[in-house]
Parts: sequence; C-alpha cells; structure tokens
Amino acid sequence: MKKILLILVGGTICTEISEHNTLSVSEKAAAQIKANFLKSDSVYTDKVEITPTENLYILSENMTVDNWNLMLDTYREYLKKDKYDGVIFAHGTDTLAYSASLFSIILSNTDIPIFFVSSNKRLDLPQANGNDNFRCAVECICRGITPNVYVPYKNISDGQMYLHLASRIKQCENYSDDFHSVSAINISNISENNYSEYFEIIKTRFPAEKRKSLIDINDNWNLSNCVLMLSPYVGLNYNAFDYKQFSAVLHGTFHSGTACAEDSSQYGSNSILSLIDACALNNVDVYLSPAKLKGEIYDTVRIIGNHKVNGKHINFLYGCTNETSYAKILLAYSIFKDKKEIENFVNTECNFEIMQ
Repeated sequence: MKKILLILVGGTICTEISEHNTLSVSEKAAAQIKANFLKSDSVYTDKVEITPTENLYILSENMTVDNWNLMLDTYREYLKKDKYDGVIFAHGTDTLAYSASLFSIILSNTDIPIFFVSSNKRLDLPQANGNDNFRCAVECICRGITPNVYVPYKNISDGQMYLHLASRIKQCENYSDDFHSVSAINISNISENNYSEYFEIIKTRFPAEKRKSLIDINDNWNLSNCVLMLSPYVGLNYNAFDYKQFSAVLHGTFHSGTACAEDSSQYGSNSILSLIDACALNNVDVYLSPAKLKGEIYDTVRIIGNHKVNGKHINFLYGCTNETSYAKILLAYSIFKDKKEIENFVNTECNFEIMQ
C-alpha cells in the first residue's frame, strides 16, 4: 500500500460552481478528487492510501508569498508527523509554474516524488483534464518514479499527457490551456508494460546525483516579499517604483535578451539605466534575465553591462525560466544575508533548472 499526502492548495481542481455561476474553492474537493480516482479503471485504486490536508482555499491567482509560507508550513507539518511515498499538491493553473518552480528548488534533494496537479476545468465536467492529471501523478508514485518535483499535465490542444520537470515549466499562455517546458516527456502511452522505459529516460536525463541542495526546508526560515519582478514594455517608466522596500529586482527581457537602454548621457526614466541608478542608491541588487554578455550581443546589452554605479553592476542570468529565476532570487534574499552566499545560491544549479 502506497501512502500519498494530498495537499489541497486550491485552484480550479478544488472548486465547485456556486448559485451565482461562479467558481469557488470547495470543502468537498478532497472527497471529489479521491472519489473520481477510485471510480477510474486504474489498477492502483485499491493500492493507495491518500491522506488529504485541510484545504488552503486559495484560488491560484490569489497566491502570495504569505500563502507560499502556508504551503511550506503544511508540507513541514505533515512530513514531520508521518512518512509518505509521495506528495501531490492540488494547485490552480494560473500560478502553478511559480509554485512548482519554487518547490523544485526547495525540495531539490527530495527522496520521494512530489507532484503539482491542476485542472483546466472543474472536475465534474467531462472536458476537465484534472482527473487524468491526478491519476497520472498517483500512478507514477505507485510505479516508483525517480524522486523529484514534477508536473503532469494533459494539454488540451493535442490531448497528450506530458510530464514536466517542475524547475523548467513555464506559465500557461493567455488564450491557452496548455503547459510547456524544455525536455517535457510525452507519457500518453505509458502503461504497466512499458512504464520502466519512460522512467529510465527520466533517470538518465535527470540523474539524482547531479541535484544539489543548498537549503533545508526544515530549517527555521520563511519567505519574505522582498523581490520586485518587472517585465519590459514600450514606455516602461522606472520612476513609478519605490525600490527601497525590496532587496532585489528581477527584470525580464524582450525575446532577444534586451531591454531599453538609451545610448545617451541624458537617458531618461524609460531607460533601464535609470533603474540601475536608483537601485544602487538604495543598495538593491538588480538581475536581468534571460540575458548574457557573451558572444554576439546588441549595443543595448553592452551599455547595460558596462553601466556601473557605486561600484555595482547589474547581474546577468541566463538559462532559467523567469519563474525559476524569481523563485531562486526570492529564496536567496529571504534566507541568506551574506552577499557571497546569495550569489552562490542564485548561480548554482540545484535541480536541472539551467537549460542552456
């Protein structure tokens, strides 16, 4: 008998329709998720013991750093009291990539498989993929998948089930019910006869011995809302932000790894150089991702890289999703105080998150 902890975070997979025709997180979520699995034709319906937590009642668009701390506390509390063969987080799709990325770094040394499971529709609808996603997670745990943090998700556009490494998954795009990641494995045809072949691919592609752990989830730390994340757009005004309330800024880039950097000594508030200036004055570190100074680069990138204020340069990050970059920076500045420890944590690959 496999023991599985079901952490009910919330989201669509935990909702029911209300009298006002709106979706609300439901206390019935655990019973419905378990009942739907037990009614399936899975060979593992009588071989698992699923222990649900109390629902956190969070629609995933309402996810906050404080709510992440609630998720961490729930995980810590239950794993201290009992041993499980696997953990499943029932989570909404809107912020799933952020939560999965965060836990993939925190639990990079996990010795049991962890799954983040969501649904595109409420579970009582026939077009919902949440029942298939949950079943996939349960069966992977029962079959002995290599411990790590995963996201199983059946894309709506092609009807195929994909297994994503959580450290690589990207946010679902607007107007889409699909998730994507680098090195996702199509496991639509997995069965009792061939699952070992799929698991061998995972084991070979993501060997356990290459995972690194720089933090311990059981240590006495909590996340703080200390990182500002910005996305570039035409007309972004850097004077609109109060940087001194943050420890770091993570600035995204356009698709070619660039951001606005007016080539002028009289640059204005639309230039990222003004952001670097303001942050340097407030002792706030700035990260640009994904961007790099190596190889053939644009003038704007060279200008950004050469801009130095109070002896400080901007930090360049490359190879991670923005979701994982944010998770690593947030963890670094929440846990560590020493700048060298922060730099080491941010730049050390923990769980195959660096893809290039």
